[in-house]
Amino acid sequence: MRCWYSSLSELRGKEKMENIIAQNEHVTLRELRTQISATSEGKLPTFKQLMEMKSAVVAQKVVNTALLTVYQNGYAVYEADGARTVMAVDRCKEYTYDFDNGTRITIQQELLENEEWSIRLLMEGEMRLEHNHNKTFDKFECVSLECDGSDWSAAASVDFLQEDNEVVLAEIELCRLYEAMNKLTKRQMEVIRLYFYKGMSQQAIAQKLGIGRRAVGNCIEGALKKIKKNFQKSTSQAA
Repeated sequence: MRCWYSSLSELRGKEKMENIIAQNEHVTLRELRTQISATSEGKLPTFKQLMEMKSAVVAQKVVNTALLTVYQNGYAVYEADGARTVMAVDRCKEYTYDFDNGTRITIQQELLENEEWSIRLLMEGEMRLEHNHNKTFDKFECVSLECDGSDWSAAASVDFLQEDNEVVLAEIELCRLYEAMNKLTKRQMEVIRLYFYKGMSQQAIAQKLGIGRRAVGNCIEGALKKIKKNFQKSTSQAA
């Protein structure tokens, strides 16, 4: 009898978890934060240590070939290409794409909070794996993803800074960036303009362009990867 009740309890627990995961698939990052605990300061746990905590899964999603899993204790795991990395959700705030030669694109935390939770965690996971694998460590500076949130005057900002001082990059570097952006499709250019320069949410962009919110997210992700690749290629050819 005990074995039967135990199996029934496990089945109900599994069904409950699956329902929670389904309900949270498309919630915003802000909404997800209300369902998880704050993490402790200090070093992140290893994947093994996190599994030993036996915390319940509250959200999970597959994005392309990557798997994102969020646990009730506030930690999340990003898995892709046989590798994984642990991150703390409450440390995922604004995000900065830091290109070579100081070119920087920052997305404010407030904008990301109102988007689907997987968008910000996908950015974090990809960045952490890249650094772990040392794929871009020599070409891109590691930038802080945490900030006290003060003195943000725009939803997104594009700064062209040199490594030594906050001065405008040489005209040739700006030309390389513009050349990289000009290789985007017409749709990608429009979405990037509305998202970064107009500060519109992905939902607002989707309504304006008559496309799905998910399509907007995919468009932004693809555009940023293309800019990064083309800018890097242009810089290496000029070296």
